[in-house]
Amino acid sequence: MPRVISQLKPRALSSAVFLALFVICVAALVPGCTSAKVNLYRRDGLTIAIPKQYAGQLLIDPVDHEDGRTLLSIYLKSTYEKYPEMGRLFDLVRYTEAQYEQALTSVGTGLSFFAKDAKHYYGFSFPTDVQQLPDDHEAYAELFSSVGDFIRKDFIQRNGLTAYDDQEFLGRPYTYDSEHIFIRYYPYYSVNGTKDVAWTLYLSQPVKQGEGGIWCVERWRDEIGNVYVYFPDADGVPSREYYAALQEETDAARKAQQFDVGSSLLDPQHVAAEFVKSVFGHTPVAGSFERGDSSGTPQELFTQSSGNIHDYMPKLIAEGKDAVSAYDLLPCLEHFTKDTWEELRRAYGLEWWKPFWDALFDAALSGMAADPYDQIMRNYYLGKLFLASDGAYAEMTTQLVLLQWNYHNRLYTAALDRFTPDEADRLRRHLAVLVSYHESTFNLDIKEAGRRFYVSLNSYPTGFPFGTNLAVTSSETFYAEGLGQVTIVESDGVQLKYMDEGDGVYYVYCIRTSREGASTKGVAVGDPEERLWERWRPEELRKLDQISHEDEGWFGPDYDYGFVYVPEGSTKSIMYLVKHSRVIGISLVDGLFGPMY
Repeated sequence: MPRVISQLKPRALSSAVFLALFVICVAALVPGCTSAKVNLYRRDGLTIAIPKQYAGQLLIDPVDHEDGRTLLSIYLKSTYEKYPEMGRLFDLVRYTEAQYEQALTSVGTGLSFFAKDAKHYYGFSFPTDVQQLPDDHEAYAELFSSVGDFIRKDFIQRNGLTAYDDQEFLGRPYTYDSEHIFIRYYPYYSVNGTKDVAWTLYLSQPVKQGEGGIWCVERWRDEIGNVYVYFPDADGVPSREYYAALQEETDAARKAQQFDVGSSLLDPQHVAAEFVKSVFGHTPVAGSFERGDSSGTPQELFTQSSGNIHDYMPKLIAEGKDAVSAYDLLPCLEHFTKDTWEELRRAYGLEWWKPFWDALFDAALSGMAADPYDQIMRNYYLGKLFLASDGAYAEMTTQLVLLQWNYHNRLYTAALDRFTPDEADRLRRHLAVLVSYHESTFNLDIKEAGRRFYVSLNSYPTGFPFGTNLAVTSSETFYAEGLGQVTIVESDGVQLKYMDEGDGVYYVYCIRTSREGASTKGVAVGDPEERLWERWRPEELRKLDQISHEDEGWFGPDYDYGFVYVPEGSTKSIMYLVKHSRVIGISLVDGLFGPMY
C-alpha cells in the first residue's frame, strides 16, 4: 500500500510528520484506527490490518480474551447478532515456542501457523464446529477466505515476521537429527499376554549425539498408522531447554561412582518404559518391549522388499498366504509383465496360484486407516499387476481393482498419479465400466448397435460419458448449494446429473431415460406393464398417482401413473413411468439428503 507521507508536498512535511506521530500514538491507545484502505488494530506491539471493504460485515473482538494467546477475534456480524455463540471466522493467535510444541502434540485443535519471530509463532485458530447459519453460508465462506488470506500476507510484512508453515515440522519424518531407535511396545501384553497390538516408539538423542547423549521419545505410532508427536509439557519451558538441562544433569551424574546406566536417560529401554508409565499411565512388564528395525511406516516397509517374486514364492507355497507380508509381496508386482504369468506356471506348476491369490486378496486393503500412503501404494502395485494381466488372470485381478476403488475411491485416484498417463487412462476407463457393471440394482442398461453398456448411481474415476458410448446433445455445469459443482448432460433420451466431488471423483446421482429399450432390473422402456411383475414382487413397488416435481419436469405430465422402489433406509429410488399400460420412462435418483419418494 502506498505511504501517504510520500505524496505530500515538501513544505507540508513537518506538519505531516507531526500528524503521523499523532496517529501512531492514538493507534496504540485505541482498539482500532484507520489508514487509506484498511483499519489498523494494535495488539501487544503488533499491528493487524483489515480491509475497510469488509468493515460492515465483520465484528472485531466482540468477546474478551483471557487466554493470553489471542491477539484478535473476527466474527461474521450478521450471524453473531442473531446468535452470539456463533459467527466466529477465526482468531489471530500468538504462541510461545513451548505452547507451539504442545499444539503440535494435540489433535483437532483448529490451529494453523503461518509466521514466526525469535520468540513466538503466529497463526489462526479456526472453529472446529459449525459457526454459520444456512443463509450466511456464502458470505461466511467468502470472508473466511479473503480476510484470512489478506491478514496472513499483510501481518507478516507489516510486522517484519518470517513466513512459516506447520509442514516445515510435520513434513519431516523425525523431530531430531540424530540416530533413531525404534522400540515396539505391546500395550496389552501386561494385561493378557497378547502381542496382537503393537505401538512403535521413536527414540532419538535431542542434545548430544553418540556416546553420552541422552535419549527421548520424540514420536510414537499406533497400530493403524497414526503418528503422534511428543514434547514434554514442562511448565512453559521449550523442549530444547528442557532436554539441554537433562543432558547437563546426566553428564554430572555420570561422574558418580554409583551411576547406573541402565536406569538413566542413556538407556533407550529405560526411557521407553518411563515414557509408557508417565504418558500412557501403563505398567509395562518384561516382554512388553521389543527392539525394532524401523519405524514401521509403509514408506520404510515397502522399500525392504527385494522386488523379486521368486524370493518369496517358495515360502508362500510352502507355508501359505500369511508367510509373506504384503510389504514384501506387493513391490514384486511392479515388475510383472504378461510373460511373468507363464514363467510362474513353468517354475511352480499348479501349486502357486491359490496361495498367491489368497495373499493378494489379503494385501489389497490396508489395515493402517490413518496412513493414506499405505493404501495408495497397495492400489498402485495391484494396478500394475492388472495392467500386466490378460485372460483369466485379468478377470481375477479386476476383482482386486474394484475392491480397492469401492474401499476408498479418493485414495485410488491419488494412486493413479503414480502411473504413466497412458496407464492411468486405461485404469480409469476400465474402472468406469466395472463400477457400472457390478451395480446390480441402480443401473441403467442401454443397448446400441448390437452393444450394451451401463451407467449407475455411483462414484466414477472419470466424468461423462462414464465408460458408455453416450454422446452429448446439451450440457450445463453450475454450482449448487450443498452439492458443489454439478453437471447436467442430455443425450438422446437420457439425462445424467453428476457432481464433481474433487480429487478426480465424480458421483452420478440422477439418471432418467425415455429411450426405447433402455432397462433397469430387466424392465425396459417400451415393455408392457406386466413385465414389472415378472421382475418385481408386488410389495416392492409402490404405485404413484403423481410423480415428483423434478421427474415430471423432465418426463412431462403426459402419463397415467408410476411405480417406485425405495429400499428401506436408502436415499436411492427407481421409478417406472407408465402410460396406456406400457413403461414410457425410468428414473434412478439418489436423493442424497433423503429419498425422493
